[in-house]
Formats: sequence, C-alpha cells, structure tokens
Amino acid sequence: MKHSQKKSPSGDEMRIYISPIMFAMALYFVAARMAYEFCCSLAAVLLHECAHARVAKKLGYELNVIKLMPYGAALCGDVDLRPKHEVLIALAGPIFNLFIAVVIAAVWWFLPSSYMFTQAFCFCNVYIGLFNFLPVYPLDGGRVLLAVLSGRVKRKNAYRIMRIVSIVFGLIAVALFILSAFGSFNLCLLSVGLFMTVSAFIPDDRARYRALFAVGNRAERLKTPLEMRSYAVSSHAILADVCGALDPDRYTEFTVVDDNMNEHGRFTETQLIDAVKKYGYSESVEKIRN
Repeated sequence: MKHSQKKSPSGDEMRIYISPIMFAMALYFVAARMAYEFCCSLAAVLLHECAHARVAKKLGYELNVIKLMPYGAALCGDVDLRPKHEVLIALAGPIFNLFIAVVIAAVWWFLPSSYMFTQAFCFCNVYIGLFNFLPVYPLDGGRVLLAVLSGRVKRKNAYRIMRIVSIVFGLIAVALFILSAFGSFNLCLLSVGLFMTVSAFIPDDRARYRALFAVGNRAERLKTPLEMRSYAVSSHAILADVCGALDPDRYTEFTVVDDNMNEHGRFTETQLIDAVKKYGYSESVEKIRN
C-alpha cells in the first residue's frame, strides 16, 4: 500500500514558530551576560531540527515546521511515519549534533586559537546530542524506543512502557538534584527531572492522529492477521467521538442505528478517515452516509 502524506502548500519552505516565552528567556540570558551561550544553544537546536527535516525529506516526508519552545524544539508535519523511518529521522538530529562537535574539536587541533570562540557552541552540540539519546519520550531516544516497541507490541502498550521509562528517568534526575544539595544545588537536574516526569503524564498531541491515520504502520502489520471489531453508533454522533474508538492495532467498522436501534447503514474505518479529512472532526456521522 502506498504511504500517504499531506503536503503543505509552501513546498520546501521551512517555517519557524517561536514561543513568546523564548523572548523572555533571551532577555534573561542577555541580562545574565550569557547572550553568546544562548545564541549557541539556539543554533545547535535549529541545526538539530534541520537534520531531522533533511532525513525526513530524503525518505519522502515533509516536516517543515519548527516550533521553538522553552524546553526545546519540535519538528512538525502532517504525516504518519513508518516505524523504521521514525527511527532514522529521530537519530538524525543528535547524530548531527555530535558530528558538529567532532568537527569543531578537529578544528581545535589545527587552530588552537579558535577554542575560545567555539567552545560554547561545541559543548551545546554535545549536550543536546547526548541528552536527546535518552530513551525518554518525547526526546529522540524515546521516539526510537517507541518506534521499536510499536513494531513488537500494540501501540497503546508501547506508550505505556514509554511512560514508565520516562517516570523512572525523571525520578532519577530529581533524586540526583536532592543529592546535589549536599554540595551545590543543580537546578538543571530538577528542571530535567520535572520535564521527564511531566511528559509521562501528558499525552502525545499526535496520539489521536496516529490512531486515525496509522495506515503505514498497520500495513506493515498486515503480514499477520489484523483483528477486526464492530461498533454501533448514532447518525448524530460527532466524528471526533467516533474516532475515539479507533485503534491502530485493529481495523474497525461501524453500524449506524436510530434511537430504536434499527440499522440504517454501515461505514468502515477508511470511510471515517476520509470524512475527517474532508469535513473535520466536528461534523456528524450523517456526513459519511451522504
């Protein structure tokens, strides 16, 4: 089955959205006389996301929106990634950061005088690269682990495992922060620990999208029988509510009934997907029957 994707009208244009809080952070770093370090971190993050986008484009996807937020950046696009492609795209970012760090270290060998100008940029790339290798969702290492798990267990079980891993790493970071009180407080450990722990309880904003449009992933799993299930639904039900019944590990069909439970038609998961793409989540099931 051909993998489908939704392309933006801007083609190869890369768009960047910046959170308003980022401007407040920039002012803080300027006031703390760390403007150069802030710029180095921002450049390393942008290069990280561009590496994701480049590999995604090579694999036939279009991820062309970068969102800069206080806790990092995210590369977005209306696509459903195949698990093996998700691994390659996720690894591209941190590997490119570490590659940049190695190149800069090599420059130091030949031009020692460049050390004072490139030290911060090198260390930022090392930190961002290594940090993103952690198997914590939504970091790149977590996305790799999630993609690998999705090929072995049901997607919802994969998310459950990822939440447990995120909580464990988050608690470890918080524990290290507490231990740092015996020396000097390391607020970075606290913020990282809280980020990991909170991320475990915040659902991925693409979870419903993946459940609805996980055609590529499901097609790979059709090599073995895929379970089917049926639901009865009112013609007045909202598509968003009906989508809640979808499971990427099963194929679903629906029977439309009236208030007296008399059947008035049927539609499949595929028809539901087409209706959502055409009309949006707020329309009723009646749109599918029309």
